[in-house]
Amino acid sequence: MTHHQEIQLPTTLAEVLDVLKSNPDPDKKRQQSKLSAISRISKYMNRPPSDIPTNIPQLRKLLASLHPAACGVKPNTLSTTKSDLASALRAVGVLQDVESKSELTPEWGTFLKAVRSTHQVWGLMRFARFCSARSIPPADVDHNVVQAFQTALDAVLLKNEPAKHIQSMIDTWNRVIGKHVLDLPRLDRLPSDRYLARSLTEYPESLQTEIVAYIDRLAQRDLFSDDGPDKPLRETSLRNTEAHLRQLLDALVTSGQRPVEFTNLSVLVTAHNLKTAFRTIMDRLGTDGLPSGLSNVAATCIAIARHHLNAPEDTIKALKDIHKRVATSPRGMSPKNAERLAQFNDWENVALLLGLPDTLMARADDNPTRRDSALAAMHAAALAILLSCPMRIKNLADLDLDKHLIPARSGTHTYYSIRIEGIEVKNGEPIEVKLNARSSKLVHRYIMQFRSQVSQANGRALFPRSSDGKSRAPSNFGSELTQRVYRETGLKVHPHLFRHIAAKLYLKERPGDFETVRRLLKHKRLQTTMDFYASLSNQWAHDHYDEVVLSKFRGTSDD
Repeated sequence: MTHHQEIQLPTTLAEVLDVLKSNPDPDKKRQQSKLSAISRISKYMNRPPSDIPTNIPQLRKLLASLHPAACGVKPNTLSTTKSDLASALRAVGVLQDVESKSELTPEWGTFLKAVRSTHQVWGLMRFARFCSARSIPPADVDHNVVQAFQTALDAVLLKNEPAKHIQSMIDTWNRVIGKHVLDLPRLDRLPSDRYLARSLTEYPESLQTEIVAYIDRLAQRDLFSDDGPDKPLRETSLRNTEAHLRQLLDALVTSGQRPVEFTNLSVLVTAHNLKTAFRTIMDRLGTDGLPSGLSNVAATCIAIARHHLNAPEDTIKALKDIHKRVATSPRGMSPKNAERLAQFNDWENVALLLGLPDTLMARADDNPTRRDSALAAMHAAALAILLSCPMRIKNLADLDLDKHLIPARSGTHTYYSIRIEGIEVKNGEPIEVKLNARSSKLVHRYIMQFRSQVSQANGRALFPRSSDGKSRAPSNFGSELTQRVYRETGLKVHPHLFRHIAAKLYLKERPGDFETVRRLLKHKRLQTTMDFYASLSNQWAHDHYDEVVLSKFRGTSDD
């Protein structure tokens, strides 16, 4: 090989193995750790080493998907394996982080001495070395330098997400500048990946006033008004209505129209505007297929045209035609929920989830005076209720000790029933269920031992906020439970998925019994249940076919 030829670096972990074996580390223990790390990662990913790329951004994404519980190891074991894999990649030249060891320039040395705080110095050190290697002094740091730093990190960070590291660095930089009153530029936070529509305040006041009045009407804020829906919309629906109008307006302004043109809803809600806005949104996203949110925006426009503007029928028909074109199959389960439900094709995952309430309560009992133990007990009780009675997160978060929970003694045990009036439930169907002995025991343990540690404020909420004792906000409580389940099990489960999980587990044992599922989930119509869960019977059909037909031919051989 001449000095003009470039060394070809390994592109898969299989090639890394070959290089390591042909050029072994003199330290046998280090050599074995590198080889073992590749073997373990291959096992955890259920892929051969030849199918695992060494491209750092791709590999980082794959490694981030691994969870200790799913891999069957302790967190420290998985972390050590990832570190050993990084060592293997460095040994073969794939992972080169030369600049992280660069000498600091005098300017950066002086800057870091002024910082004093050890954790802040460590938070800025990699950035300081990056800038030192390029002779960029602290005074010249700007957005372009930060972008270049992020690009460099993307090629060398294996275990941590570059964007998180960058954001932490920016926050530390700005705190240091503020605290020490340094004459250095402040850095902007990284932009969110989420597109934010313009605020309504950018449009004429007449339009803002009309939108507020329309939303007040939907909310029935005037109890004695004869104008409005039969049933007030929930806060989530009201926020969505405003968001849909903001999206529509924002897309029209992006297309070239001026905000001042939209003086009222009759000017805004037209078939022409809807088409223009939807084309703009699809062009911005640049993805194949239809964005799911378009049908919701169209539905809001139809409701405004019909119930607020009293638009002629031909106008409403034109809006409906657009709605049909952008509708993405509203019936049944969303692809995202179907993907998450597929986690429970593995019985080990089912066992992890079903056993989680007991696991959390046992941990809380190990150290009952700590606040994190109280939170673990609260989450244990909430998950036990969701498993016994899969309700919507708002009903779960709003559970009240006096209003919804009915205790009953049986010998030395306390059993609980839950009763929620139909007016409090989204579809108007009341919820009434008696918890089993196991769930009742968990709930009782939480109420008697841990609830008062979650919040010392007076209140009757089963799951109180620490600040005032009132019910926890549904969205926040739902996020807590989602994060808790993932942290403990590696499973991606939001509270609403418990309804789908219940249906899946029941239909696996009783294929086709949709009526029981309908009653369990409190659907008004059987067709709703079948639209969601008929596909779950497909697996039963395949299993039955395998048992009845294919199993008869197993074990045959041509020799």
